[in-house]
Amino acid sequence: MESKRARAASVIAYLLLDLVVVFLFIYAGRETRGSGLGERLVEGLPFFIGVVVGWAAGRVWQAPRTVVWKGIIVWASTAAVGMLLRLVTGEPTDSRFVFITFIALGVFLVGWRGAAWVLDVLFGRVFPKVVDEKYRK
Repeated sequence: MESKRARAASVIAYLLLDLVVVFLFIYAGRETRGSGLGERLVEGLPFFIGVVVGWAAGRVWQAPRTVVWKGIIVWASTAAVGMLLRLVTGEPTDSRFVFITFIALGVFLVGWRGAAWVLDVLFGRVFPKVVDEKYRK
């Protein structure tokens, strides 16, 4: 059985992983414009807030590696909250940017969870979680 301290550490690691993949998304998008690290962090702030909102709304800490619903909630929240905050602050939100953002964040935020699931299956975890238990019938 996993201790509470180990469980908390793994949950924090998964939250940080979500934040890192969002930063990679921001970094890749800003790379073409040659901005510094500070600018990239400020640019990513709406999306970082979206990750935290998604974690809170979906109570992702209960099963952070679950692909279906937890991963999708984090993805949708990150993209939607990020776009809404960019819109409110007057940052550009043209249709191409919105489309690319939703696709890229989906690949990153749901993708690492899917990759973890595949690795669990390949290396013999008994019951890898793809779907929250309450949705299994």
